[in-house]
Amino acid sequence: MSEELSPVSLLAEAVLLSTRLDEDWSYDPRTGRYRAANGRFLSGKTVEAIVDGRINSLKTKLRTLTASLIDNSLSIEQWQVQTRALLKTAHIQAALVGNGGQQGMDAAAWGRVGWRLREEYRYLEGFAKDLLEQRVSAPMALARISLYGDSVRGSYWTGTTIRQEKQGYTLMRRILDPQAQHCEDCIRYAAAGMVSVGVLPMPGQRCACRARCRCTCRDCGSN
Repeated sequence: MSEELSPVSLLAEAVLLSTRLDEDWSYDPRTGRYRAANGRFLSGKTVEAIVDGRINSLKTKLRTLTASLIDNSLSIEQWQVQTRALLKTAHIQAALVGNGGQQGMDAAAWGRVGWRLREEYRYLEGFAKDLLEQRVSAPMALARISLYGDSVRGSYWTGTTIRQEKQGYTLMRRILDPQAQHCEDCIRYAAAGMVSVGVLPMPGQRCACRARCRCTCRDCGSN
């Protein structure tokens, strides 16, 4: 099941999507921050909460699709097509938010989105094979599909890192979510405190949590 994922094709699809985070909030390229409808800046924490909300909505849709597959309301082909479409839209939107809208998306940024989608589609092919061969139970399938939703954070954080570097940020700090369980890798990264950008991986990278990672990097600054 092939699909065009070149930078040009992804850009064409993004034109159909809103570059605004929501109709009440928009990105201000002059300041490199998001503004609410009243003109006030949105904190990084607020933006991350909005991204998380979108991911939670995506996960609900993915689980609903998978449940329909399990009860034979959908064929495996229909499930794959609809799941891929949801993931494609979500990763594009997350990258737009992280990079600061279409103005921040160059060919390299679109290339990264395409690469990530190809990886997700490859994993999805393996998942579909496992489902066809009945190697996963219904509860396992629903839990597994949720990880595809969690992986969208990677597109957001990759874009955020590059945008902040372009804006001249030189420092970063990993922050643990007090509501979540964390792996030893993430605990070690957070304990490092404020470091130069690039010294520590972004949330979800090089940690046992992987897509489930709930860390953030809100407190970036400059020397």
